[in-house]
Amino acid sequence: MDSLKMMVCPHDTAGDPIKWFQFSQYLSKYANVSTLFYQCLDFVEFHNKMEEADIIYANPQDSLSLQEKHGFIPLLHSTNLFDEIVFIANQDADHGSLEVLNNQECVSCNSMMVTRIGIKDLFSKNIKPKTIHSKDNWMAVVKAVSQGEMPYGFVYKDFYDGLNKMSKSLVHKLGETQEQSIFHTLFINPKYADHKNHLIQTLSEAHLTEKGKSVLSGVNIEKFITVSKLEILRFRSLLTLGSEIME
Repeated sequence: MDSLKMMVCPHDTAGDPIKWFQFSQYLSKYANVSTLFYQCLDFVEFHNKMEEADIIYANPQDSLSLQEKHGFIPLLHSTNLFDEIVFIANQDADHGSLEVLNNQECVSCNSMMVTRIGIKDLFSKNIKPKTIHSKDNWMAVVKAVSQGEMPYGFVYKDFYDGLNKMSKSLVHKLGETQEQSIFHTLFINPKYADHKNHLIQTLSEAHLTEKGKSVLSGVNIEKFITVSKLEILRFRSLLTLGSEIME
């Protein structure tokens, strides 16, 4: 049988792609599915090629696209990783509590579903920013806030956590969400649906062995649990949330 091509969300491979190569090797050895890891260097390449993948680890908005447009089958998601937002402020702006965001100009990456998680959290606290302007990437959001272009911002928590101490010191952290409602998901191409059950069994039990635990730890996953199509469809409810305040 030909090897299956595995792709991973570029944000997750930016730090140490070798760990995902080791993950693919683990699948080849223990799931009896010859797997080759293909690294996409950016989201443009990832989006152009993701429908060609046989196994793919995707962020929430790409998960919706893979399932609804291309028929990919969701397999698993991690128990410890959820897409969340960190709220940041310019060092000279008022940063007493999240309430300072009410009726204020903010900035985020509005193309990313996780921005809506920040909006959902604020709305639940009766806080409504005046406008959320958009940047192309999370570093641009941090830069805009640190330089005073915007007083407040929303940043993807995984990105914020990866910043060094100096970069974090450029802004003030107001707080973070704990919604635990959207997440990255591992999918399989419907062409290889016959591998679904074995892949699920292999990866959902990986944390029980030293080798499996080590491989999962390398990609920051404690353990995998199954995910249904309905769970992915629920992400859709976020797509219009807060649109009236997003630039």
